Amino acid sequence: MIDSVEKSDVNFGSSTAKSYLFNSVFFIVSFWSLNQVAYLFSVTENVSIFYPPSGFAMLLIYLFGAKYIPVYFIAIIIGGLPHRDILNYDLNLFIPDIRQLVIYGSAGLLLGKIHPKKLTLNATFFYLLILTSIVTAFLSATIFLMSSQELGNPFSTDWFESVSLFLVGNLTGSLTALPIFIFYLYLKTIGWDALKSDVERNVLRPEKIIALFIILFLSFFVVSLGMFSENFSTYYYLVLVPIIWTAVKWGLGTGLMYAFIGNVFTLAMYVLFGYSYYGLLEVQLIFSVSIISTILIGLVHAEKDLFYKNSMYDGLTGLANMRLFKNLSTSMIASAHRNGEKNALLFIDIDGFKTINDTFGHKAGDDLLRQISVLLKNCIRDSDSIARFGGDEFIIQLDGGISESGAETVASNIIESISNAFDFGESVARVGASIGISIYPRDGADIDTLISKADRAMYAAKASGKNCYRLHGQST
Repeated sequence: MIDSVEKSDVNFGSSTAKSYLFNSVFFIVSFWSLNQVAYLFSVTENVSIFYPPSGFAMLLIYLFGAKYIPVYFIAIIIGGLPHRDILNYDLNLFIPDIRQLVIYGSAGLLLGKIHPKKLTLNATFFYLLILTSIVTAFLSATIFLMSSQELGNPFSTDWFESVSLFLVGNLTGSLTALPIFIFYLYLKTIGWDALKSDVERNVLRPEKIIALFIILFLSFFVVSLGMFSENFSTYYYLVLVPIIWTAVKWGLGTGLMYAFIGNVFTLAMYVLFGYSYYGLLEVQLIFSVSIISTILIGLVHAEKDLFYKNSMYDGLTGLANMRLFKNLSTSMIASAHRNGEKNALLFIDIDGFKTINDTFGHKAGDDLLRQISVLLKNCIRDSDSIARFGGDEFIIQLDGGISESGAETVASNIIESISNAFDFGESVARVGASIGISIYPRDGADIDTLISKADRAMYAAKASGKNCYRLHGQST
């Protein structure tokens, strides 16, 4: 999910009147909806153990910009309906509203200033968000306890309980807003149809459904034990195990989704069963710990995947690099040897690429290589292997069972596909492809030998007039 968001060029901060109106309505409606959820978790007046509206508003300000600050204030006022009497709006209502506006609005603007690439949800963004959530929760709780006249004597038991719940509740709410925010970005970026397809393909998988069931069952089991004694609430830490495991197994997106669902479910159970402040506070702390742990572990997972991708794939085209290609090809050759089959290797050089680079610039050349990569993948089977050899050269290993005539057919299709015109803004240009073909086992028994002979055949194709193919040993 996160990767998709990073690649998006959707302009969420559009300044057109229509976009501003749409975003404003979404801002107000989403804030009001989350506020109603927060009221469900109220434990005392003005104190909720789960308050995501402010954190979500902070992220929307980060995304949309300063021009939505007035919208945020309107959302705060309307968000209290129907629980607040806004017709008798006075200073007692105004002060906490301004406190929320200033703290979370400023935090959103500061986050956007420090991290201007707003659709790139990388490690920097998540680290900043954790720090911002902690600071805003602390500031909000500090100002709240300084201005509140309902908490009794400072440093009393009731005072500590309320302040602790307010602090941890705001922290939990801010962190919980993150999965909601990521889901919103993802939905806006890919649309409902793609979201449904993604859910069916990546979420509704048996192992993921089982993992979610384990999290919910374990949460319910621990909460149920607490009906006999709240001492059993300490066992809620066990829920962290499957939640963190999902982040290790499937990455940050899935981990955050399961942490959100599991912890909100548990908070709801604690409220329904009427647990004390102590039990609720402990669950909130575990909630925050699970979200932060999931983020940190998910980032490590993402860095590991990125390291693997950089070490095995070409950064420009996304195709396999030669390290991965040789590993795959060696396995394919071994399989062909066991089955007594032939194997074919195609060495492809793009004719006219230097002219494109010199005429349109290196950026256009890079774009051309990416387009050609897509065309090449469309010309081969899923079982075949393709890599960027270097520069404007590509290499393809056709899986076992391919004949010489079959390899020639693939080469012809590639030449025909690449010969079509490529669009470069106001101009179009054409390139060609010279292809050399070597056959296993006739031309060699290992990948390096096959590459070398296919390379020679490619130069023979160039010598024959370019934009054609030659088998190794073929003179004309």
